[in-house]
Amino acid sequence: MVFVSAETGFLLVASPHAADEHRETVVLVAVHGEEGSLGFVLNRPSARRLGDSLLRLGVMIPPHVDRKGPTWRGGRTRPDIGWLLFDARGIEAPDDSCLLTPEIGVTASPAAVEQVLAQKAPTMLILGHLTWEADELDAEIREGKWMRIDVDPKLVFDAPATQRWSDATCDALEMPRPWWGLARFVSA
Repeated sequence: MVFVSAETGFLLVASPHAADEHRETVVLVAVHGEEGSLGFVLNRPSARRLGDSLLRLGVMIPPHVDRKGPTWRGGRTRPDIGWLLFDARGIEAPDDSCLLTPEIGVTASPAAVEQVLAQKAPTMLILGHLTWEADELDAEIREGKWMRIDVDPKLVFDAPATQRWSDATCDALEMPRPWWGLARFVSA
């Protein structure tokens, strides 16, 4: 298992200035550096069921896994690649995985996915990812398209998908959760 640098493992919360395709999106950034950035959308369910996706990826499914559970659309880049985000607290992270934060790991290895699933850790199977060229993401943050916040594992694994963006927006704006309205922003 590898621990990725402190410059990774943060969340992006789309602001009203984000591109339409990223409207009300929450992204977990896994890689951010001189060569570019890679992240996973956390709040876009796909039409595929978990069992079907795992079988397509060559993963043996433990009996306790809910095959009808959701699979998530992580982005337009390489939707044929399955990434498993997992809660790394209290489990033995597989060798072929990376810790994005002390609490959240990721792997694309079928064998590692099987190991994590066998340990009954909270997980998200994500198909595809987002990418940015070098300095592109930093420019978008400076332009106000994204708000950057620390990762909250509860937001990633426990919050309903329909609530993740509003909860992350509350965190970014330092407002209490839950906030019972549509997020509103004042723009200059």
